[in-house]
Amino acid sequence: MTTPHLARQGSLTSAAGPLLRTSLPLFAFVTFLGMWEVTGRLVDPVLFAPPSRVAEAFGELIADGRLQEALLVTLNSLVLGFFLALASGLAIGVPLGLYPTLARVVEPYIDAVYATPRVVLVPLVILWFGVGFEGRLFIIWIGGVVPIIINTAIGVRNARQDLVEVARSFGAKDPQVVWHVILPGAVPYVIAGLRIAAGRLLLGVVIAEIFLDLTGIGGLIQTESQYFRADNMLAGVIVLAVIGILMIGAFDLVERRVSGWKRAGQG
Repeated sequence: MTTPHLARQGSLTSAAGPLLRTSLPLFAFVTFLGMWEVTGRLVDPVLFAPPSRVAEAFGELIADGRLQEALLVTLNSLVLGFFLALASGLAIGVPLGLYPTLARVVEPYIDAVYATPRVVLVPLVILWFGVGFEGRLFIIWIGGVVPIIINTAIGVRNARQDLVEVARSFGAKDPQVVWHVILPGAVPYVIAGLRIAAGRLLLGVVIAEIFLDLTGIGGLIQTESQYFRADNMLAGVIVLAVIGILMIGAFDLVERRVSGWKRAGQG
């Protein structure tokens, strides 16, 4: 086989790479939809619904405004829970990273909170806060804050000591060292914690909406289950899945950008 032939073959292979990367996921998605459609038509519609029926359900829910209303409630709770978890996670995680003795005392309790299923907290949350917005926000917050605390503490502990010493040699005080050296170095760890927290925040939203207040997308799914509307329930599930995918994708993008800036700065 001649060298030019090998070169042409290599160029064709390299050109086909992007096409395969694009077409294979699309083929898998179309195949999945086809299998779902066939299965949905074979199963009792009370138990399952094909994508064609779910698409019709989307249209009905949008037409009567229920989907938009539920989505707004869910996003409102999710955004508030996210910022509350971020602020408190940083406020707790930074001291834990700076003071190892404090971390040894507090971290077992944080691990216990992380390992406890939030569903079992629902009766206590109802007792403490009632079934309104405050209870929903607590369920959302307590699931999302722990990964942020843990990753922030790890990021602070892994701060570059050479940069810390340089800052101190120029007369920087402890708050200045934390703000200008330690926290910027911990940003990639914090973002990784946010990525983990994203799924837990969304799960907290659903738990709170189903078990506390029957609002938002979770409440919509629970309400439709009482009428055996599998199509409307699946529509709600798809909305939640899309929200989760977008959140994780956004944090992945930010994490890659921050990692790139960090490598460029170190280089």
